[in-house]
Amino acid sequence: MNLNCKPGYGHPDKRNCQRADVDAPAFTLEWRCQDCGKLLGKGNGFQMHIRRKPAEFLASFPITAKCPGCGGLNVMDKN
Repeated sequence: MNLNCKPGYGHPDKRNCQRADVDAPAFTLEWRCQDCGKLLGKGNGFQMHIRRKPAEFLASFPITAKCPGCGGLNVMDKN
């Protein structure tokens, strides 16, 4: 699945993406740090997409992550 085709990802001028997975839920749920509000990832209710250059991950729930901004520990469950 190419996440650059999803709204909120990739460059807005690139509109020529192949949309073979139209029925797949979009990654629209934002996961933000509880302390500083930095965006940690985007979810679709089933998985969380986490992007930290140069790495990129798809993770299933529950997820625990350290904020790259403030160092706070954050937990996300499948709510």
